[in-house]
Amino acid sequence: MKGTRRLDLVLATLTGILYPLTFMIPYSGILSWVLLVPLFCAISDKTPKNAFKLGLLAGTLSNLIGTYWLIGTLSRFGGFPIPVSVIFIVILSAFSGLSYALFSYIVTRLGLTRSPGLLSALLIAAVWTSVEYFFPFLFPYGIGNSQADYIPVIQIFDIFGVYGLSFFIVLVNVAITRAILRQGGRAPFPVREIALSAVLVAAAIAYGYVRIGQVDAEIARAPKLRIGMVQANFDFLEKSESQEEVVTEKHKEMSLGLTDVDLIIWPETAIQAWFPTDSNYLVIRDAVGVPHMEGKYFIVGGMSFTPKEENIEVITSENVIQYNTAFLTDSEGKILSRYHKNKLLLFGEYLPFSKYFPAIKKISPASGDFTPGDEYDLFEIPEKGARIGPIICYEDILPPFSREFARKGANLIINITNDAWFGRTIAPYQHLFVSIPRSVETRKYLLRSTNTGISAIIDPVGRVVAETPTFERVNLEGEVGLMNGPNTFYTETGDVFPVACLVFWAVFGGIFLLKGKRTA
Repeated sequence: MKGTRRLDLVLATLTGILYPLTFMIPYSGILSWVLLVPLFCAISDKTPKNAFKLGLLAGTLSNLIGTYWLIGTLSRFGGFPIPVSVIFIVILSAFSGLSYALFSYIVTRLGLTRSPGLLSALLIAAVWTSVEYFFPFLFPYGIGNSQADYIPVIQIFDIFGVYGLSFFIVLVNVAITRAILRQGGRAPFPVREIALSAVLVAAAIAYGYVRIGQVDAEIARAPKLRIGMVQANFDFLEKSESQEEVVTEKHKEMSLGLTDVDLIIWPETAIQAWFPTDSNYLVIRDAVGVPHMEGKYFIVGGMSFTPKEENIEVITSENVIQYNTAFLTDSEGKILSRYHKNKLLLFGEYLPFSKYFPAIKKISPASGDFTPGDEYDLFEIPEKGARIGPIICYEDILPPFSREFARKGANLIINITNDAWFGRTIAPYQHLFVSIPRSVETRKYLLRSTNTGISAIIDPVGRVVAETPTFERVNLEGEVGLMNGPNTFYTETGDVFPVACLVFWAVFGGIFLLKGKRTA
């Protein structure tokens, strides 16, 4: 086996640069079908240790470039000094880069990069898919997500989720890699790998065109709901409790322009006030928090609390449990339902271990002290036939949340979020882009109501049918279908595919290692 050469470092770096570009430049997802080739060539004849290092290089670069905006975010949202933010992002990127390193180690340790044939190619794709699924990313954006621009290709999400497409993409990369290495006389020509890759891609595209027609027909038959979203465009520093009255009044004022809708949606923490979890009305300073608009319903982002103990005389942040909450109200401000955000944002809404080590809060004084909810509460508007799955912030990039709401009977998914903390970066586009698969997986409309953009309407085929610009004060209106059809295969079964991939290569790996010991 060869040691690491300068060319290998260049190849790993190339993969690390190309990967994040597919989430930053529209329609650049086509690169995903070849961008792993440089890394695969680099590790093809390496020891597991050297392959690990090359994978770590590619992965660290990929995450550092793709999430560069976290430096400013941690500074603004978490209160960290810029140098500390830079150090933290480098560490976080290296941690996320371990997924590449782990993959590279496994495939070389099992000898898959040096073994020709279809079985080893399938095993390599299975290793990538399972690592991508099980690795604890802060912001998971697997390679399958990069195809969101290519509508026919992503329709298989309703069967396999995004990880099925990840498997296909990696298999194509393996086939191309082996074809290139064959030119150097280092392996037989990968006829079966290329043939299977071509068949799978063709089948996915054919399935996509068939399903697009079927789903479009379902959309046409579905009962309709007129919706309006308020994008009030308040900067991160403007959204504070001291500015609560100004922020709320602006949302009210803009809502009055949405006269031809059934449901008005405000973004995450649109109301910077705290409501007891047992409150029946959204009332602030003796005034209703939403404007009186006969027959309208509102989904409003706010905050709520419940005392840790009974009979507390003075409420403080230390003696209550705090939630990031979405409220469903009528035009009188009556709270019809509420949902507490389940998945909190690290360093934004909570600090790990701060409960046991309070001094940690001094590191990031701007971080919140929220508690995650543990229920999936549907928002129902019976007279409109709407059963809404409310998800908050980056829960829209995590498949289990929309899937669980769909399983509970939701016929519409609504995400409320505040992307102001991204600043003027590529991140709002990335957030929208990575959320698109949720609509295809569940075959529901996904509505994204954001404070500073990008607010959007995404149909059950994955098309962004309407969107707003960033950092502009604007309303977005539209008509959406309430999708009452049967649940998709993916909704019912979840991520069985990446789990099966793990079992597939783990069984092979066990046999391989056992055989090696017997030989020794």
